[in-house]
Formats: sequence, structure tokens, C-alpha cells
Amino acid sequence: MNFNDLLMTGVVFGDENAVPILGLHGWLDNAASFSMLAPQLTDRKVIALDFIGHGKSSHRNASQPYYLWDNVVDVYCALDELGIDKIDIMGHSMGASVAMLFAACFPERVGQLYLIEGLAPLNYPANELPQLMAKAIRKRIAVKGREARAQKDLSKLITARANGRFPLSQYAATLLVERGVTKESDGYRWSSDAALLLPSINRMDEAQIVAFLQSLKMNVSLYLADEGLVDDQWRKYFDYVPQLQVYTFRGNHHLHLQEHGAIQIAQAMVDNPSLR
Repeated sequence: MNFNDLLMTGVVFGDENAVPILGLHGWLDNAASFSMLAPQLTDRKVIALDFIGHGKSSHRNASQPYYLWDNVVDVYCALDELGIDKIDIMGHSMGASVAMLFAACFPERVGQLYLIEGLAPLNYPANELPQLMAKAIRKRIAVKGREARAQKDLSKLITARANGRFPLSQYAATLLVERGVTKESDGYRWSSDAALLLPSINRMDEAQIVAFLQSLKMNVSLYLADEGLVDDQWRKYFDYVPQLQVYTFRGNHHLHLQEHGAIQIAQAMVDNPSLR
């Protein structure tokens, strides 16, 4: 799909004629993030996008920082390009935050929300925002023009991805890496934009996030991992979502990329018809 002078790519899993559901991946992941969950959703066609700057999608202009809400714009444009007026959305981590923001802004375009290890953006005290912005600007200028080194051995990138903060199987890591690298004359490089590693120049405070959560009109299913990222900040948000059901399964932050996690999430979606 081409819009805003950028190419946005993705992967479609499942029967072309099945009921569609939109998949939004996490930070530094890509559309392959749903490769293990999608086959468990036998009655769904999963349309998984590569966010701009990720996977095989274009990078933003070097002068344009990456803001979470720009992804909301991209989702809106993608649905228009696909001719979809209303759809269920599932998102993981950053993708869950994007899904929530989109659903709060455009409730008429979202049937149900299925969120995996994510609910809302991180919040920051309002009085700290000026200092955080200054720090982010300085860092952005300091690293401008630097290029990541190439890696000649693809297996080393796969191993590094498998042994990250939240471990993945070699199989799951391979799925992400194969879609997340480009092969060049001197080796392999991550295809994700290095600018994604920079701190955001602008952030949200708690009051702003709560306003979005309170605007959700649809049923929301939240799937958490017992070794994931949920903390007291997240739990405080639960009370602001009008129609929320929370599930906790065994696994880590990449619950949907663990075989048992993918099965548990899919089963929960099937077992609760009131959320369909």
C-alpha cells in the first residue's frame, strides 16, 4: 500500500474469504509476529501490517521523528486503502497501544479489541516532559547519520533475537529475523529504521492516556503473560476501560510467539462468544 509517500507492507494469513482481523505488531518486530497465532485462528483472515520503519515497510523521512500517533494515521490510511470500514483489531505491545488509540479515536471502525501484553503508551509526569524532550532532541542530533554495521552470519542475528530480554524459540526468532533484515553486499542489516531506537521527542502524561481509555466503546480483551510487563501502572488503567476482560497465561512478553501462548489466546477468543 502506498500513502503519505510511503510504502506500507504486510502479510495475510488464512482463508481469503474468512472474517478479517487486523494484526498490529510490537516495537522492532514486524508482521511475522503473528505467524504462530494466525494459524490457530482458523475462522479468521489475519491482515498483519509492518508498521512504517519496520519489516519491509518504508522508513520515515530522516527529519521526521517516530511518534506513536503517526501509526494511528497509518492504520487509518491502510484500512481505507483496503476498503475496510470496520474490523476487529489485535495488537501486541506497541501495536496494542496503537490499536487502543485508534479505537478510541474511531470507535465506529473497530468491532472488538484483542490486546496482547499492551494496553496504553507509557506515561510520564507532566513536569518532567520539558527535560525529557530536551534530552531526546540532543540524542537525536548526536546520532544523526550513523549507520549500523552489517552482520555476515544470519544465524548470529537469529540467536541474538532469540536471546533477547524476552527469550524466543529459534523458530520464532527466525520468523521475525527473516522478515526483519535486508541482505546487502557486505552482509545482513536490520531493516527496521535505527531511528526507532531513539527516545520519543514528545510523550503522553497519565491524564491524556486515561482520556483515550475512557473513550473505548467496544469490548476489550487483554491477554497478559505471567512473566510479562504488567505492572501497577497498567493495573491502574484497568478501571478506566468500560468493557474489559483480562486473562493471564503462562509465558513472557512475546506470548503470541510461544506455541502454548498462541493456543491459549486463540482458545480464549473462541470460548468467549460475547466478545465476537
